[in-house]
Parts: sequence; structure tokens; C-alpha cells
Amino acid sequence: MGVNNSRELCLSFSVALLILINKNRRKAFIYIGLIKVKKPLSTLTKAQYTKAKLEWKQLKSPFSMQHINRCVILASQIIFFEEKEKSKQEVKKQDTKRLSKYEAQHNLRLIFTLSGTVSFYSAFPKSSGIANTKLGEAPELTIAKARKFTDQMKYGVLNNHNIKTVFDAYEQSLIERHNTAPTKFAASSLRTYQCRIKKLRHHFPLKRAFQSLTAGELEKIVDLIIQTESNNQAIELFAQIRRVWRFAKNKFNSGKNPAADIDDFYVSDRVESPRPCQVYTDLDSIAELWINLASAPNVHQKNAARFMILTGIRPINIPQMKWEWLNSIDFPTLITFPASIVGVRGEMKNQKEYKLPLTKAMRAIILEQRAWMENALPNCNPDHIFLQPRDLNKPFAKRSLDKIIKDYSPVDAVKGDKRNIVMKGSAGAFCTMCRSFFKSNTKAIMVANGYHFKHAEELTRLALHHLRKEDDPNGLNYDKSEELFGTSTKLKFNVFKLHEASILKRAKELENQQLRLTGMQSKQASNLEENSQKKALRDRIKAHLVYKRGYVNFINQPLGDTGRVTKDLILTAEGRAVVEKYLSDQEAKAKNN
Repeated sequence: MGVNNSRELCLSFSVALLILINKNRRKAFIYIGLIKVKKPLSTLTKAQYTKAKLEWKQLKSPFSMQHINRCVILASQIIFFEEKEKSKQEVKKQDTKRLSKYEAQHNLRLIFTLSGTVSFYSAFPKSSGIANTKLGEAPELTIAKARKFTDQMKYGVLNNHNIKTVFDAYEQSLIERHNTAPTKFAASSLRTYQCRIKKLRHHFPLKRAFQSLTAGELEKIVDLIIQTESNNQAIELFAQIRRVWRFAKNKFNSGKNPAADIDDFYVSDRVESPRPCQVYTDLDSIAELWINLASAPNVHQKNAARFMILTGIRPINIPQMKWEWLNSIDFPTLITFPASIVGVRGEMKNQKEYKLPLTKAMRAIILEQRAWMENALPNCNPDHIFLQPRDLNKPFAKRSLDKIIKDYSPVDAVKGDKRNIVMKGSAGAFCTMCRSFFKSNTKAIMVANGYHFKHAEELTRLALHHLRKEDDPNGLNYDKSEELFGTSTKLKFNVFKLHEASILKRAKELENQQLRLTGMQSKQASNLEENSQKKALRDRIKAHLVYKRGYVNFINQPLGDTGRVTKDLILTAEGRAVVEKYLSDQEAKAKNN
């Protein structure tokens, strides 16, 4: 009876658990409440260990503090015995072993260690998007309070979502934004934002709790972005980080926004701000490009590039062009790029309708495309004017235009500071030059023909569809001269005629003259020269080694102290110089001997 009363007294005072290990005597003193029970673990037998392990497995959730007390004793016995067995077998000691119990219904994990510590962790599945974290330790934290914490995390009272969940939610909000208002948030903008989020995923610890990131830690991540990304990318990604945190502060971070605590100029003070690409070209280069395009292997490549030269429209608008936008199929004089309407985004950058009057050369291009399409049907796309040469069911690829113009332009077509090609807009630098040349060329011609400089500027802006609200803020609403009389279309037609005439006139003058090498020809000549150098070096190696087996061994082994294989060195000019020097040194040594 006394023993039973003692046990009941022990359980009634079971508030704290602590195990102290006397390392010299290998004994453990287990404190349960206020009563100290001395139980030496060094005398633990295998039978007792097996019994403890069996009882450990039988203890199932839900747990009370009495169960936890018992788990502490069993865990100490199991861990102590297993570590002792490992030391006998001379197994390399690993980190201190821990044993865990789970309450799946409350998303709880209890961790027991040899020292008697009981730690409570949340245990949410990965699919929940909630970052698991340590809740506390016994006796300060009870099992009941730990359950309350996980319930609050589950229902959003305590926000502990991981960074991946927040990024996913932000990306989904962008998709919904595009679906709701595609005229304000275009598909191309959606792809741009998604690409930035994809980059940010590589720089952030995605499994970490979103709310645990401080402004200082965000600055460290931004520092890494500055080191690894280009200047423009660093600026864009920093802006994207701020957008994500503004979106998430109320939903996932209890109204806190550490990204706002970072200095606005944190990135721009550390990198050079991007500048627009300032390269340009001249009339001779454009005229030679026009002539060279006649040798393009496909009618779509030739005509798409030529149409862009004549009109100066953006590369993205070439693939968009459809037959239904023409005012006539048999003799078109006008193509209309539609404006945005509710639920449908417009084709031009400013979302306004753009009427492009067709000159004689432009109409010839359109009619040639029409004749091709009628012969190719039904094996091609019937909607778009310019198609992909490799897949006639798809519209022409925007990026292909840049490559075509690079390949068929003269090698020195690029004027100005060529270092600016690496700046903003360089991805379409050659296509940008066509648009830039249109404005420069037409303005110069009009001023030479007696137009006032300001009038020439306004007309070129009108032709390129550059609208400024500050010039006439109400003009778009009240001015209906275009609808009534086609005023702006007529003015644009005169501008396009001047531009076309200057290019075709110069092209005719250059037809019988020796033209400069094109970018593609220059590249081919460079490749031939490089291949001849590689062949000459390989022949020299063969002559030096005499035997074929010796040649194979030589080119497949690292050369001297370079650490690089000879056949890889031969591929670059710097590597070939290293191999040449090595062979010369070997020949000199052979002569001296």
C-alpha cells in the first residue's frame, strides 16, 4: 500500500523531467516531480532493452503528460543501450540519437533525447505549405498548449507558411489577375513575372518559414543576387522581392513587411543602372540588308524582315499580323492593328488602334505572301500572314527576326558606341535599329524637303505610333478627324512613302557594286579559318609523335601542368597557343639532346 501511495505521489508531482548522467559511473538519476529515483543504466540488460523497446512501440497517441514521463524513461534506456552496443562494435559515432513520437491528428512531433529533454515540433505534411518549426520544450510547454499552437497554425491564426507556399500563392494571383483583366496585365507580362519568380526560387530557402525572414536576411539574399546576376536583373529581382512581400504581408506575415525596411537605393547604389541601347545604323547598311535578304532561303524570312525595314514596327507585331486585318485581300491599302476591348488585349504596345497605310512595296510583300499561302493551303496556318519556315502551322517567331537581320546585315552595320549593345534592349538590338533608322531617316528627309523640325518630329511620332497624352490629353476622346476623313492615315502614308523611296533608290544604286560581307558570311569565314588552324595543329602533333597510337594518347591526356586535355585546348585560340608552345619547347629540348 505504501508503495502504491508512493507511485501515486510520484505521478501527482510529475511536472518536470530531467536526466543527469554521471559519465564516470555511467548511471542516470531520473527526477520525477520531487522524488529522486536512482536507476543505474550501466546494468541495463538486453532483455530489459527489448522490453523497453516493446513498451515504446505500444505507447500510442493521444499522449498525456503521464505517457510523456514514461516515454522519457524508455527513450533513455533505448538510446543508452544502442549507443553502448555501437561503441562495442567500434562503429563511428554519429550525432546524438533521438527518438520521436507523433500525434498525427494534432500535427505534433515529440522528440526525446538521452539527456531527458522533451521538445515539441509541428509536423504538418509538405502539401499543407506550412513550415514546421520548434514550438518549445517541457515542462515550460505542455502537450495541451502545443496542440493549441498547431491548431492555430492550421487555421491561419498563427502564420507559419513556408516561402515556397508564398511564391506559389503570388504566382497564382498573377494568373488570376491576367485572366480577370488581360488588357491591363498581358500574357507577356505574366511570363516575365513568372520568370522572375523562378529566378527568386533559386536564391531563397524555400522550406523556411516566410515570417522568420528579417530585413537583414533579405539584404544578404539581395547581396547574393547582385553578385550572381546582371545589373539589370539585380534591379528587377529586387523590385520583384518587394512586390511579393507587399502581396504577402497581410495574408502570410501578420501585416509585417521587412522588404519595405530595405533602403530604396540598396541595389541601384551598388550596380550601374541600365541604359537604353543606343546603337544605330545608316542608309547604306539598310539598303545592303534589303539586297542581301533576296538570298534568304525562305519567303517568310525575306518578307518579314523587309516589311519591318519599311514600316519600323516592333518585332513582336510582325508575328501578330493577320489576313483579317487587311481592308482588302486582292488590293490591300491598309492594315489595322486592333485596339484593346473589354477582356481582349490590343496588339500594339499602347493598346490603341493603329492603322498602317500600305505603300507599293509593302503591298507587293503582302500579295506575295498571299500567293504563297493559297498554294500551300490546307497545309499551313490560314490566319497569320508570316509563318514559321519549320512549322507552317505557327506564326513567325519574333526572335527569328533578330537573327535574320544579324545574319544578312553588313558586318559593320552597327554604328555608335558598341559597348551599349550590352545594355537594356540589347536582346533585340538589330530590330531596334530598324525602328530607330525609320525615325532618323524620315525626319532628315522631311527637314531637307522644307518641313519644320517640330512638324517632322510629330509626323515621325505619328507614323511609329508614339502617342503622348500630355500633348493633347483630350484629343483621343474628341478628335474624330481620322474616323471622318482619314487624316492621320494620309499623313502617315506620305512618311512611309519617303522612307521606302530612299531605301529602294539606294538599293538600286548598290546592286551592281561590291557589297560588304554579311554577318553570316563573316562568321563562316571565321569558322573556316579556325578549322584550318585546328587541322594544322593536329597535323603538327601527328608529325611530332609519328605513331597513330601516340597521337590518340597525347590528345586524350592533360597537357603538362595545364590540367586540361589536349583535344579541349585545341578548340580555343588560347588553348592552341599553349599547345604550340609546348610542342616548340619539346622540339627545342630534342635538338639540344
